[in-house]
Amino acid sequence: MKGRNLILMVLATALVAAARDRNAKGGPYVFTSKASAQTLRPLIIKDMLKDGYTLDNESQSQLRFSKVAQMPAMGALFSIPSACMGVQTHKVWTYTLVELNGITTVTVQPVWEYPGDYCRTQTHELIWNKPDQIAAFQAMLDRAPDTTASRAPAQTPTSGAPESAAQAAPTPAAVPLNQQNVPTTQPTQRATQPTVEPVAGEESLGDAARRAQQRKACLELAKDNPSISCK
Repeated sequence: MKGRNLILMVLATALVAAARDRNAKGGPYVFTSKASAQTLRPLIIKDMLKDGYTLDNESQSQLRFSKVAQMPAMGALFSIPSACMGVQTHKVWTYTLVELNGITTVTVQPVWEYPGDYCRTQTHELIWNKPDQIAAFQAMLDRAPDTTASRAPAQTPTSGAPESAAQAAPTPAAVPLNQQNVPTTQPTQRATQPTVEPVAGEESLGDAARRAQQRKACLELAKDNPSISCK
Protein backbone atom coordinates (compact mmCIF):
# COMPACT_ATOMS: atom_id res chain seq x y z
CA MET A 1 0.00 0.00 0.00
CA LYS A 2 2.77 2.38 0.90
CA GLY A 3 4.59 1.55 -2.30
CA ARG A 4 1.48 2.29 -4.33
CA ASN A 5 0.98 5.64 -2.62
CA LEU A 6 4.63 6.52 -3.26
CA ILE A 7 4.25 5.78 -6.96
CA LEU A 8 1.06 7.85 -7.15
CA MET A 9 2.82 10.73 -5.41
CA VAL A 10 5.72 10.57 -7.84
CA LEU A 11 3.37 10.50 -10.81
CA ALA A 12 1.37 13.44 -9.47
CA THR A 13 4.53 15.45 -8.94
CA ALA A 14 5.73 14.59 -12.43
CA LEU A 15 2.39 15.61 -13.96
CA VAL A 16 2.46 18.96 -12.18
CA ALA A 17 6.02 19.56 -13.34
CA ALA A 18 5.13 18.54 -16.90
CA ALA A 19 2.14 20.92 -16.92
CA ARG A 20 4.36 23.72 -15.65
CA ASP A 21 7.03 22.96 -18.24
CA ARG A 22 4.49 23.04 -21.07
CA ASN A 23 3.95 26.73 -20.32
CA ALA A 24 7.68 27.39 -20.34
CA LYS A 25 9.72 27.83 -23.46
CA GLY A 26 12.58 25.47 -24.11
CA GLY A 27 16.08 26.64 -24.90
CA PRO A 28 18.20 28.03 -26.29
CA TYR A 29 17.49 31.38 -24.65
CA VAL A 30 18.82 34.47 -26.41
CA PHE A 31 19.72 37.76 -24.71
CA THR A 32 21.38 40.96 -25.95
CA SER A 33 23.52 43.63 -24.33
CA LYS A 34 25.31 46.83 -25.37
CA ALA A 35 28.28 45.80 -23.25
CA SER A 36 31.20 44.00 -24.84
CA ALA A 37 31.70 40.25 -24.53
CA GLN A 38 34.86 40.92 -22.53
CA THR A 39 32.81 42.90 -19.99
CA LEU A 40 30.04 40.30 -19.71
CA ARG A 41 32.24 37.23 -19.24
CA PRO A 42 33.35 37.93 -15.64
CA LEU A 43 29.77 38.91 -14.67
CA ILE A 44 28.38 35.59 -15.92
CA ILE A 45 31.19 33.61 -14.25
CA LYS A 46 30.61 35.35 -10.93
CA ASP A 47 26.83 34.76 -11.11
CA MET A 48 27.19 31.04 -11.88
CA LEU A 49 29.86 30.39 -9.24
CA LYS A 50 27.60 32.06 -6.69
CA ASP A 51 24.91 29.45 -7.48
CA GLY A 52 27.32 26.57 -6.84
CA TYR A 53 28.31 25.80 -10.44
CA THR A 54 31.81 24.88 -11.57
CA LEU A 55 33.44 26.45 -14.62
CA ASP A 56 34.25 23.37 -16.70
CA ASN A 57 35.46 25.01 -19.88
CA GLU A 58 36.28 28.54 -20.97
CA SER A 59 37.10 29.61 -24.51
CA GLN A 60 37.14 32.94 -26.31
CA SER A 61 33.42 32.82 -27.13
CA GLN A 62 31.95 30.14 -24.85
CA LEU A 63 31.56 29.28 -21.16
CA ARG A 64 30.44 25.91 -19.77
CA PHE A 65 29.27 25.33 -16.18
CA SER A 66 27.98 22.26 -14.38
CA LYS A 67 26.93 21.02 -10.96
CA VAL A 68 25.54 17.80 -9.53
CA ALA A 69 21.73 17.91 -9.35
CA GLN A 70 18.80 15.51 -9.06
CA MET A 71 16.97 14.98 -12.33
CA PRO A 72 13.15 15.34 -12.10
CA ALA A 73 11.45 12.10 -11.16
CA MET A 74 9.57 11.66 -14.43
CA GLY A 75 12.69 12.27 -16.50
CA ALA A 76 14.80 9.99 -14.37
CA LEU A 77 12.16 7.27 -14.44
CA PHE A 78 12.05 7.08 -18.21
CA SER A 79 15.62 8.13 -19.09
CA ILE A 80 17.97 6.51 -16.57
CA PRO A 81 18.32 2.69 -16.61
CA SER A 82 17.74 1.10 -13.26
CA ALA A 83 21.31 -0.20 -13.24
CA CYS A 84 22.60 3.37 -13.48
CA MET A 85 20.41 5.02 -10.85
CA GLY A 86 23.43 5.54 -8.60
CA VAL A 87 25.36 7.51 -11.22
CA GLN A 88 25.29 11.26 -10.71
CA THR A 89 23.35 13.57 -12.98
CA HIS A 90 24.38 17.15 -13.73
CA LYS A 91 22.87 20.46 -14.72
CA VAL A 92 24.97 21.92 -17.51
CA TRP A 93 24.73 25.53 -18.73
CA THR A 94 26.51 26.76 -21.85
CA TYR A 95 26.86 30.47 -22.66
CA THR A 96 27.87 31.54 -26.16
CA LEU A 97 28.85 35.20 -26.61
CA VAL A 98 28.97 36.80 -30.06
CA GLU A 99 29.81 40.50 -30.47
CA LEU A 100 28.71 42.27 -33.67
CA ASN A 101 28.12 45.95 -34.53
CA GLY A 102 28.32 47.08 -30.91
CA ILE A 103 25.78 44.48 -29.67
CA THR A 104 26.70 41.30 -27.80
CA THR A 105 24.34 38.34 -28.21
CA VAL A 106 24.37 35.85 -25.33
CA THR A 107 22.87 32.44 -26.14
CA VAL A 108 22.12 30.27 -23.09
CA GLN A 109 21.58 26.52 -23.46
CA PRO A 110 20.84 24.48 -20.30
CA VAL A 111 20.71 20.66 -20.47
CA TRP A 112 20.68 17.64 -18.21
CA GLU A 113 23.60 15.25 -18.39
CA TYR A 114 22.56 11.81 -17.21
CA PRO A 115 23.65 8.16 -17.57
CA GLY A 116 21.83 6.56 -20.50
CA ASP A 117 22.25 3.16 -22.08
CA TYR A 118 25.22 1.28 -20.65
CA CYS A 119 25.55 4.26 -18.24
CA ARG A 120 27.07 6.42 -20.96
CA THR A 121 26.55 10.15 -20.59
CA GLN A 122 23.67 11.58 -22.59
CA THR A 123 21.90 14.95 -22.62
CA HIS A 124 18.27 15.96 -22.21
CA GLU A 125 16.63 19.37 -22.54
CA LEU A 126 16.49 21.40 -19.33
CA ILE A 127 13.60 23.89 -19.43
CA TRP A 128 14.34 27.22 -17.75
CA ASN A 129 10.92 27.67 -16.18
CA LYS A 130 11.75 30.46 -13.75
CA PRO A 131 10.76 33.85 -15.22
CA ASP A 132 12.23 35.73 -12.27
CA GLN A 133 15.69 34.24 -12.98
CA ILE A 134 15.38 35.05 -16.68
CA ALA A 135 14.42 38.65 -15.91
CA ALA A 136 17.27 38.95 -13.39
CA PHE A 137 19.79 37.69 -15.94
CA GLN A 138 18.63 40.21 -18.55
CA ALA A 139 18.78 42.98 -15.93
CA MET A 140 22.37 42.02 -15.14
CA LEU A 141 23.25 42.35 -18.84
CA ASP A 142 21.50 45.72 -19.02
CA ARG A 143 23.43 47.06 -16.03
CA ALA A 144 26.78 46.12 -17.53
CA PRO A 145 28.86 49.16 -18.63
CA ASP A 146 28.24 50.16 -22.22
CA THR A 147 31.75 50.12 -23.66
CA THR A 148 30.64 51.17 -27.16
CA ALA A 149 29.96 54.74 -26.00
CA SER A 150 33.57 55.21 -24.89
CA ARG A 151 35.01 54.14 -28.20
CA ALA A 152 35.95 57.46 -29.90
CA PRO A 153 36.15 57.33 -33.69
CA ALA A 154 39.58 57.80 -35.18
CA GLN A 155 40.18 61.46 -36.11
CA THR A 156 41.29 62.13 -39.65
CA PRO A 157 43.50 65.19 -40.22
CA THR A 158 41.87 68.04 -42.16
CA SER A 159 43.37 69.32 -45.39
CA GLY A 160 44.26 72.68 -43.79
CA ALA A 161 45.95 71.20 -40.74
CA PRO A 162 49.72 71.62 -40.65
CA GLU A 163 51.67 68.49 -41.14
CA SER A 164 54.05 67.29 -38.55
CA ALA A 165 57.65 68.28 -38.72
CA ALA A 166 58.58 64.74 -39.67
CA GLN A 167 56.20 64.84 -42.64
CA ALA A 168 56.89 68.46 -43.68
CA ALA A 169 60.66 68.22 -43.70
CA PRO A 170 61.84 66.47 -46.86
CA THR A 171 64.34 63.75 -46.42
CA PRO A 172 67.62 64.72 -48.12
CA ALA A 173 68.57 62.43 -50.93
CA ALA A 174 71.70 60.45 -50.45
CA VAL A 175 74.58 61.85 -52.48
CA PRO A 176 77.40 59.54 -53.49
CA LEU A 177 80.56 60.32 -51.66
CA ASN A 178 82.46 60.89 -54.86
CA GLN A 179 79.96 63.60 -55.87
CA GLN A 180 79.95 65.53 -52.59
CA ASN A 181 81.97 68.74 -52.18
CA VAL A 182 84.50 67.17 -49.93
CA PRO A 183 88.11 68.37 -50.26
CA THR A 184 90.33 65.64 -51.49
CA THR A 185 93.01 64.48 -49.15
CA GLN A 186 95.39 63.36 -51.89
CA PRO A 187 97.40 66.30 -53.37
CA THR A 188 98.10 66.19 -57.06
CA GLN A 189 101.64 65.18 -57.63
CA ARG A 190 103.35 66.94 -60.48
CA ALA A 191 106.57 65.61 -61.94
CA THR A 192 108.81 68.69 -61.89
CA GLN A 193 112.42 69.04 -62.74
CA PRO A 194 114.58 71.52 -60.87
CA THR A 195 115.59 74.55 -62.96
CA VAL A 196 118.87 76.36 -62.38
CA GLU A 197 118.44 80.09 -62.64
CA PRO A 198 121.45 82.39 -62.81
CA VAL A 199 122.19 84.18 -59.61
CA ALA A 200 122.40 87.95 -59.93
CA GLY A 201 126.01 89.27 -59.84
CA GLU A 202 127.57 85.97 -60.84
CA GLU A 203 128.90 85.02 -64.30
CA SER A 204 128.16 81.89 -66.09
CA LEU A 205 130.94 79.51 -67.02
CA GLY A 206 130.72 80.53 -70.66
CA ASP A 207 131.06 84.21 -69.85
CA ALA A 208 134.04 83.54 -67.60
CA ALA A 209 135.75 81.48 -70.27
CA ARG A 210 135.08 84.15 -72.88
CA ARG A 211 136.38 86.88 -70.57
CA ALA A 212 139.50 84.88 -69.82
CA GLN A 213 140.13 84.39 -73.54
CA GLN A 214 139.73 88.13 -74.21
CA ARG A 215 142.13 88.97 -71.41
CA LYS A 216 144.67 86.57 -72.80
CA ALA A 217 144.42 88.20 -76.24
CA CYS A 218 144.71 91.62 -74.67
CA LEU A 219 147.88 90.66 -72.82
CA GLU A 220 149.40 89.41 -76.06
CA LEU A 221 148.78 92.81 -77.67
CA ALA A 222 150.03 94.67 -74.63
CA LYS A 223 153.47 93.10 -75.01
CA ASP A 224 154.09 95.12 -78.18
CA ASN A 225 152.11 98.21 -77.20
CA PRO A 226 152.67 99.39 -73.66
CA SER A 227 149.80 101.87 -73.90
CA ILE A 228 147.25 99.05 -73.81
CA SER A 229 146.00 98.10 -70.34
CA CYS A 230 144.08 94.93 -69.80
CA LYS A 231 141.41 94.66 -67.07
